[in-house]
Amino acid sequence: MGLAVAILADGTAADDLVAGADSIEVHERIGEATTYRIRYPIDEADDDFPLLIDGRLDPGASLTIAVPAPEDPDVLVKGQVYGQQVRFKHNVTGSYLDILGGDLTLEMDRELVAKIWPASSAVSDAVTGIIGNYDSVTPDVETLSITTADNGHLLVQRDTDLRFVRRLSRRYGYWFWVTTDTEDVTTAHWKRPPLDDDPAAALILNADANNVDVLDLEWDVERPNTAFAAQLGVRDLAAIAGDVDRSPLTPLGKTPLSELTEPRGIQVIAPADTAADSRARAEGALIESGWFIRARGQTSMRQLGACLHAHTLVTVNGIGTRHSGTYVVAGVRHVIDNDAHLMHFELVRNAWGG
Repeated sequence: MGLAVAILADGTAADDLVAGADSIEVHERIGEATTYRIRYPIDEADDDFPLLIDGRLDPGASLTIAVPAPEDPDVLVKGQVYGQQVRFKHNVTGSYLDILGGDLTLEMDRELVAKIWPASSAVSDAVTGIIGNYDSVTPDVETLSITTADNGHLLVQRDTDLRFVRRLSRRYGYWFWVTTDTEDVTTAHWKRPPLDDDPAAALILNADANNVDVLDLEWDVERPNTAFAAQLGVRDLAAIAGDVDRSPLTPLGKTPLSELTEPRGIQVIAPADTAADSRARAEGALIESGWFIRARGQTSMRQLGACLHAHTLVTVNGIGTRHSGTYVVAGVRHVIDNDAHLMHFELVRNAWGG
């Protein structure tokens, strides 16, 4: 029957790369690069193995993997090939080749950069400037107007672009990820979790129209729900207020973590020159710790009628008033073969109650 995917090699349709593939896996997860693995059987031994020397699969070659969706095709990943894994078996039978690649963030993790960002620049300006160094990438950067001062703690980069942006993301409770659309437009997103978006799909259990058979759910409230970040200015010893008593994110249910238990504090120890900077760092710590509900399950494109992606919202129905509701898709492992397009997903939530 063949795989229900399209592969573009450097922007050109490569139907033979689809026809020869046994399976494709694409793994996307919050805080990580989106990666892919394409498996090809090796079933002929001639003077050479053609796929092993195919220039479209060489280091740095760009592949795009898209799947049909109910409305428009859906691009799972676009990015460069970074490796191959090969199993050779005597007489060839059972041999295979895996092509490994990942999205734009892999390119951002190669060159070490030493730079002091201007004191007048906002943190989000630095992120926008970094994204602008990469050709044909559109920035989608949420404003974070925290600045530094020449006589204070400057924003210093001594790392790759990716590690620097990831560090800023964790510091302030932002997410950084990359998407590509069907028009071949790649967008780099940097923003706090977009919890006010519309859910992209509904996962249903315990109903005639169910599209998920099993969902494993767990919760753990033994985590920080309030942050202490008050400190003194390094030069004038003036008090800098930065304490935060709850996560700033929209609760995805009636009762957030801060209302479920007695205060459990975290001390945010980081040099800051303003209350705004200190408070934003404290908020970032609570955003990260606030995902106290986690669920895992599996569905398929055919069952769900939609393609799941990390960083988006879904609703879960049929698991009771406490746990039914809106969740964030924290990760998806797409497994595509000749039979199905399976999606192994992980969900997180920062509150319970419908």
